[in-house]
Amino acid sequence: MLRFFGMSIGWMAGMFLFTGCTPEEFSPFDGARAFSETEALVQISPRDAGTANGRIAAIHLETRLKALGYKTVIDTFLEKTPAGELFFSNVLGRLPGKTDRLIILASHFDTKAGISDDFQGANDSGSSSGVLLELARVLAQRAPYETEFLVAFFDGEECATKYGPTDGLHGSRHLAQKIATGGGADKVEAMILLDMVGDKDLNITTPRNCTQELVLELFSAAKSIGVRPKFSLAKGSILDDHVPFLLAGMPAIDVIDFEYGSEPGLNDYWHTTNDTMDKISVESLQIVGDVVFRMVENLQ
Repeated sequence: MLRFFGMSIGWMAGMFLFTGCTPEEFSPFDGARAFSETEALVQISPRDAGTANGRIAAIHLETRLKALGYKTVIDTFLEKTPAGELFFSNVLGRLPGKTDRLIILASHFDTKAGISDDFQGANDSGSSSGVLLELARVLAQRAPYETEFLVAFFDGEECATKYGPTDGLHGSRHLAQKIATGGGADKVEAMILLDMVGDKDLNITTPRNCTQELVLELFSAAKSIGVRPKFSLAKGSILDDHVPFLLAGMPAIDVIDFEYGSEPGLNDYWHTTNDTMDKISVESLQIVGDVVFRMVENLQ
């Protein structure tokens, strides 16, 4: 993802009452399971788009979703890139609801190309993919909900040289366009993107280019379970997989920790060989999973 500043939308999150409810009282989300899912995906490294490992990772994710009872498909498509045409593979799983309203839960699973031959991408994109698989499990156990769920693992989020119409955000742009051209945009209640959510020093920095109502829902969910200090509003905007959905008229939010480094406020582990499993924690995955689960429940 690419961070850029100076696009404030001029609003601030409100204050919410703390209910005194602990995560264990409402959430079946298991951070240890999310960590194990992350570990399993990171065994397939690197996972660069258009490579054999990228395809193996897609098959792995579809297999996991199918085992959880989801109706799955690997949506493979061809797009231009700075290196020529490449095949990308989005992994999609549907969980039917009682209505045709839709919530999209998403993560990218590809790694940044050119880092190293054994680049793990444990936080970017392993952690968000692990949390998403665990969320998929708990939602399937409690289904049916009022809304249908689409669990989406995007390929090709990372750019090769510079983000643009043919470089980066390939998977999210492809899915957003398919939903919009199919007439389904007005049925989408929320697109909730997870990205870089495993840092041991967790600090979710929600960008300002998100749907205001969803940011308030996120902060309210965090407040209600006593973890609000871990969630803040970023100084600027972030170009990430939620943007194509915003541009297509769908409400969207990016749940992301863009301070991933050796000291608070730094990002010096991002896109380096230091992005390894020892930098992420079960506790951080648990916090994000609990909050997103509460948010989803509140959106019903």
